[in-house]
Formats: sequence, C-alpha cells, structure tokens
Amino acid sequence: MLKAWKVLALAALIGFGAGLGGVFVGAALTRPEAHRDTLDAAVHRDLDLTPEQDRRLEAIEASYAARKAALDAELRAAARDIAAAVAEDHAQSERLTQAIDRFHNAMGQTQREAIAHVFEMRAVLDSDQQAQFDVIVREELLRGVGED
Repeated sequence: MLKAWKVLALAALIGFGAGLGGVFVGAALTRPEAHRDTLDAAVHRDLDLTPEQDRRLEAIEASYAARKAALDAELRAAARDIAAAVAEDHAQSERLTQAIDRFHNAMGQTQREAIAHVFEMRAVLDSDQQAQFDVIVREELLRGVGED
C-alpha cells in the first residue's frame, strides 16, 4: 500500500500535469500569432488598401511582431521554470506557484497585445473597411471555437 505522502504527491503531479496540459491546449487554440497571420493576410488581401494604409499597417505589424517575440520568450522561460520546479521540488511549492503565475501573466499579456494590435490596425481603416475588418476579426476569433 502506498504511503499517504506518495498518494498526495502523485495526485498533485497528475493534477498539475492536467492543468498545464489545459493551459497549453488553450494557448494553442487561441494563439494570437495564428490569428494575426491570418488576419494580417486577410486585411492585405481582402480590403482595398491605399498605399498609405498599407505602409502604416506594415509598420504596425512589424511593431507587434517585436512585442510578440518578447512575450513568446517570456512564455518559454516561464514554462522552463514550471518544468524545473516540478522536476526538482516533486510537490506543490511556492516556486511552482510563482512559475505558473509567471506563465499565466505572460499568456494574459500576449492576449492583451493581440487585441491591442487588432484595434491599432482598425484605426488605420476607413469606415467601409472597418465594417469588413470587423467581420474578418470575428471570424478569426471564432475559428475553431464554435458559437453557442
């Protein structure tokens, strides 16, 4: 019969693994990068942009790509911290909690940056283009999520 501490440690590890798996699945399903690539391509392909709008959007996209790269690096670093805490602590620990919080904060900031990017792009468009853009954005955000 397993000792109580072994059962607790195993349950904690399984729970942590399931939670971490959920985080990664959720991040994969709502990856702003995937939406951004599709959104940026759709804007350039489907909207009749002026040369000035095209230039401004390219600058916005380049700026976002730089911010996104930094956030991606933070997510990877936080994931490494989670892995180290699990491997070394073998239990729920303050270090593990901090690493998980770091990951969640970076993921939240990634989501906020993606939405800010959308609004920054929208501001460059005229009212007719904005209406088309809003449809594209809605479709991209709901892709793979489904509607109720």
